[in-house]
Amino acid sequence: MSKPEEKKKSAVPAVEKALDVLELLTDAPAGLTMNEIVDALNRTMGEIYRVVIYLAERGYLQQDPRTSRYALTLKLFELSHRHDPTERLIHAALPLLERVAARTNQSCHLGVLNRDNVLVLTSVQSPLPAGYAVRTGALFPVGQTSSGHVILAFSDEDTQARHIARQPENARDALAARLERIRNAGFEDTPSTMIAGVRNLCAPVFDTRGVVAAITSGFIQQLGQATTAEDTLATLRLTALDLSRALGFNPENSPHGPVLSS
Repeated sequence: MSKPEEKKKSAVPAVEKALDVLELLTDAPAGLTMNEIVDALNRTMGEIYRVVIYLAERGYLQQDPRTSRYALTLKLFELSHRHDPTERLIHAALPLLERVAARTNQSCHLGVLNRDNVLVLTSVQSPLPAGYAVRTGALFPVGQTSSGHVILAFSDEDTQARHIARQPENARDALAARLERIRNAGFEDTPSTMIAGVRNLCAPVFDTRGVVAAITSGFIQQLGQATTAEDTLATLRLTALDLSRALGFNPENSPHGPVLSS
């Protein structure tokens, strides 16, 4: 089945029209009349009238009695701030990180960029009696972490350029090359720069806006352990993709999709 056919099959006409109206009015701060909405959406009055009235009744739109223009209220803003995005990210990530630890016998953690540092939002220890783990709440300079480099590698060009420009001139080319390698591979697998004997395995996490975090495992090969670093990396990458999907990321609509699923 082609993508247009899939979209047509999954579409809910009333919902589609309501979203069209809301998205149209986000670019019209002064509001639009009913006729202007109908014309802009290339719909009939019969298709749009009841949708606009219902959105107004539910408090998403308000009509100016003087101009008859409909404009967005603050309700969408209020809804978006009822659920802290950081708490949502942690809530979605924690059970997945626990799954990684259980399957690989390795610790893992979720890191996000915080200016020039990486903040560990949550972490899960290895189920084995001994191992290496990173503390929740820990803060590390970006340059010391795989998490920071992976997030930067999938950030927009301006963010990358600003970060590279802040580095010593003799280190910029190497950093740019490292970010390019990560983008091409879709992950990073490299020795830790902080702990000897630890192998950093790291994969990016996306939401609808772009890269938001990275999942990292500091792999230690213990005697008698069957799980390899390659096994752990594969589990980590699948988990990062599962978390990204839970956050609304659609690999099929992203330039990073093929890299993530390779």
